[in-house]
Amino acid sequence: MNRNFLHNKTKLVFQASILVLIFTLVLIGLISKSYNTDFEAYCPFGGILSLGSKLWLGSMSCAMSEDQVFMGIFLLIGVMIFGKLFCGYICPIGTVIEWLNKLTAKFNLSRVLTGMWDRLLRLGKYILLFFTAYFTITSSELWCKKFDPYFASVTGFDSDVVVWAGILTIMAVVIGSVVIKFFWCKYVCPLSALSNIFSNILITAPIIIIYIILRLVGWDLHILWLLLALVISGAATEIIRFKFYSISPLRVKVNKDNCISCSLCDKSCPQGIEVSKYEKVTHPDCNFCMDCVKSCKTDNSIGLIKSDGTWLPPVVLVVLFVLGLIFAKTFSFTTLSERWGNFDELETVGKYEMTDVRSIKCWGSAKTLQNKLMRKKGIVGLDAWVKGRRIVVYYDPEKTNVTGVKRAVFKPVRYKMNTLKGFQPEQLAVFQISIDGIWDTYDNVDLVRMLMKNKHIYGYETNFGEPVVAKILFNTDSIQTDVIKEIIEQKSYIRKVKGKEQVEKVDFECADKGMVIDTVTYITFRQNFFSGYSQKYNDYEEYDPDSLYIFEIGLPYAESIGIRQNLKYLTSHISFFDGTVRVRTTYTDRPVLQVYYDPAQVDSSQIHASLLEPVLKIFISDNETRERKNFFKFEESARVIKY
Repeated sequence: MNRNFLHNKTKLVFQASILVLIFTLVLIGLISKSYNTDFEAYCPFGGILSLGSKLWLGSMSCAMSEDQVFMGIFLLIGVMIFGKLFCGYICPIGTVIEWLNKLTAKFNLSRVLTGMWDRLLRLGKYILLFFTAYFTITSSELWCKKFDPYFASVTGFDSDVVVWAGILTIMAVVIGSVVIKFFWCKYVCPLSALSNIFSNILITAPIIIIYIILRLVGWDLHILWLLLALVISGAATEIIRFKFYSISPLRVKVNKDNCISCSLCDKSCPQGIEVSKYEKVTHPDCNFCMDCVKSCKTDNSIGLIKSDGTWLPPVVLVVLFVLGLIFAKTFSFTTLSERWGNFDELETVGKYEMTDVRSIKCWGSAKTLQNKLMRKKGIVGLDAWVKGRRIVVYYDPEKTNVTGVKRAVFKPVRYKMNTLKGFQPEQLAVFQISIDGIWDTYDNVDLVRMLMKNKHIYGYETNFGEPVVAKILFNTDSIQTDVIKEIIEQKSYIRKVKGKEQVEKVDFECADKGMVIDTVTYITFRQNFFSGYSQKYNDYEEYDPDSLYIFEIGLPYAESIGIRQNLKYLTSHISFFDGTVRVRTTYTDRPVLQVYYDPAQVDSSQIHASLLEPVLKIFISDNETRERKNFFKFEESARVIKY
């Protein structure tokens, strides 16, 4: 192995440990069916931006918790006092880039940009930081996940990743940085730009203080202006001055009295800094990796402090990491904290806490719950934490109680399953049973996935209760209630995620024996569980129902998401006929499309022909139309019925 890899073993241990950890987590995720890897668990950049959205909007960014926030805070503290240690020792992207450079060194592929192009390209990372920070802080959603090469690589292009952006940034890391040393870190990385801004703390701190004072005195300055000022100050300082206004006492120092100008320190610097030309290394790319100090063969020629000081950066890193963990366990940040209604006027406010509310996955899902609770009488506030999936609901005791709060949070569901298997039993039994462990949508999804593995179970619905009351519709000729109870109480099940089998652990328990309370025909079941579409138009309400007829035609897969999403285009197409006033889907003895119309204005044959046209004509505005291919496949025969 190239000796250049091994001369700084301390840094190598840090870098290799991080890569081995990430690789191990990826490997475990591929092998283990029950392991879900959180690759953002200690993401400092996401934590810093999430803190920004917390301060601006009062809400944490999606999937970010105290762990990431305090990792980010202590990263910035480290940058201000010690330097960019994260970049040199921890960052997996930086490590991959450095190792690629060393592996390809003998081919002399990479070069260090200098001069005007180097200065101008450095602006790129500040521009990317500005947009990343602005969109994250003002939306509480991590915008960096759209393009982050690390996140894209380890998750296999998660759904949050914009594929073309992820590919582009991975290419910038791998190809760009092989051709130009540390291309990503110097010219693209938004965390590098943020670190530089806080290295420039003597300029950055006054800007932040002035912004805070202006807001305190009543000047409602948008966060945009603070971000713009920070980005411009950081970029200008780096590009024009090429060093920062720092408070850090630490600098790699070259003792010119002892230096023999062998240039070993220059050759060993991964960033391509000409260390020997400095007395104190103030280059903006220096991250205190200590390669230059480790490579020097002349005693007392180069070091961080009076001795060589190579032990200091790794010790500082460990201390900062431990402090971050301690603070994360000590302090708790709400993902969302909102009050409404007459909260401030109440003498007594009730509080009800719930844990393991699995639907609370981020700010967006917490906001959805808030919007729902705001419509419920007596509920006046909500705190939510992603960590622990915990919520606290505040309520007016004179208008509601704990049961009312539970009812407000609870969402009844109705699922249809196993209806496309061909066999249709004449009747289904309705088995009612109380189940502990069902609370939110994700619990219901788990239970439905478990039940639908048995092809003789057809329907599932829930109603509020303590515990929740479930009704399960099944074919009594093929399965008994004891089997259904066994399915409910199993402790795990297997599902496929992106073609990979994954074990999901569950904890449901039957709270009573349950009983069959009714039987229904298969057609009644389909009608009750049908997910229909309905759109009224052309002054539907002004028509006398007795004057309307219904044109009905079979529409297979009418409940599929694709069909339901595109029925608005078919409705627009039909609405060109005066006298058509409503389009809806329902289940009679099959899934059907129904068009309500006035026979005095339009004929059923015209409607039929219009539905079968190869191109749909769609209203864009009163004066503009657009054409769209008609992909709807109808099932004959059609019929006309009186409303």
